[in-house]
Amino acid sequence: MPSWNIHIAQTERLLARDGAVARAVRDENAFLLGNVIPDIMVGYMVPGIAEPIPYRVTHCAEPSPIPKPREREFWDEFVAPLAGALREGDWACGRVEPADLRREVDRVNRIHFAHRYQGKDTPAALDAGGARREDTVGFERSLFDLTLGAWAHLMADNVWNTRVNEFLDAHGGKPSEEFRIKKQNDFDGFGKTLEIHTLPRETERLVRTASAFPQYAIEPAHVHDALVVAHEIVRTNGVAVHAPYMLLTEEFFSSVFDEVLDATDAALVERLGRA
Repeated sequence: MPSWNIHIAQTERLLARDGAVARAVRDENAFLLGNVIPDIMVGYMVPGIAEPIPYRVTHCAEPSPIPKPREREFWDEFVAPLAGALREGDWACGRVEPADLRREVDRVNRIHFAHRYQGKDTPAALDAGGARREDTVGFERSLFDLTLGAWAHLMADNVWNTRVNEFLDAHGGKPSEEFRIKKQNDFDGFGKTLEIHTLPRETERLVRTASAFPQYAIEPAHVHDALVVAHEIVRTNGVAVHAPYMLLTEEFFSSVFDEVLDATDAALVERLGRA
């Protein structure tokens, strides 16, 4: 499965490019958190989940060596009803302007990893606020964007794992422990090369929206812990080189990364009728 650095990077690219997702999303903060939601309660990335929710529930997929989430099932059950409940005015309003999130990442790092900044000046810009204008967005719209983000995560997992399966078939391979190790090595190497700057901020609105996630509630403490993990991933990401790939290729990662973005935008146009 793609790790969070890949998911976060693809979310950032979706919001930055001129596509259906970028034009549809109004509460970017909610959409950004939504893109990691499926991996929070299953316990893969966030520590301290006392009662994990089974993978088959969080990802709408039966566990297997290369699972493929049923993203359409999630869409029909959770995204479509929220979209149908939105008024036309909710679609017509302009998109929420993003804050300077590089500043926010730096601020969080200085709070949680102060020892790494000893002797360095703190930019005055860190005290300049940077809150998103969440108060301009109705709560129902934030909840839709959060749920849309979770669907985008499942769409990404489906595309990545489908292509990995096809790669194995084309090269005469089959799922095994050796394959799992090689695949994980390759995904780790690729993921760490991605430059990431956009992250969700922990706000009262975001916490309240996560608690209303329609598939299952996410407690405030789990939202906080997920954001701490995400910030640490971004802080250590963006390395210039990676270890040699053991199974996959540069061409594979470049092609599938772009395919995920295109497939997500295309599905939104098809299902919502909004280009």
